Amino acid sequence: MRLFIAIEIPEDIKDEIVGIEEELRTFWSAKWVERDNIHLTLKFLGEIEDGRIEEVKRIVSETSQMNHGFSLNLENIGGFPNLKKPRIIWIGVREVDKCVVNIMENLEEKFIKFGIEPERKKKTPHITIGRIKGYSRKYSEKESKVIDGLIYKSRIFRVESISVIKSVLTPKGAIHTVIKQYPLKTL
Repeated sequence: MRLFIAIEIPEDIKDEIVGIEEELRTFWSAKWVERDNIHLTLKFLGEIEDGRIEEVKRIVSETSQMNHGFSLNLENIGGFPNLKKPRIIWIGVREVDKCVVNIMENLEEKFIKFGIEPERKKKTPHITIGRIKGYSRKYSEKESKVIDGLIYKSRIFRVESISVIKSVLTPKGAIHTVIKQYPLKTL
């Protein structure tokens, strides 16, 4: 089973993100993330044998109880490696006390012991909204200024849980199903 751990995004903010994707279609021909699949990945696990799913759940449960709920808002539009020649288009995270990174690091540490290779890249919490395949075209000076000025800021929302999500790849795109939600520690 293909699994990842994520923070689910409130419905109204998903609607805003879909609106942003519509605006960005002017600049990039991308595979845009479907509304129902918008989430903030904390740890991608990949294919996990059915016999190890309970162990995954235990790790996520332990991690959720090590971390308190927190306030979060999304901010900025960016790209990897950059917005001039992006392969991935994302919306960033503005957070208090680095809560998202702490959870990502806790999960990373526990899943190394589980046998999953650690991420080599710096932890940069983000929501992927588009994937570009192939060559990015050149932009006019006017388009470049618009791209440089792209901004987004969501309302502040509470993160009270993290979820284990199953991802099934189909010819029409991924189908995500929440396997289980784990509440974060309350104050």
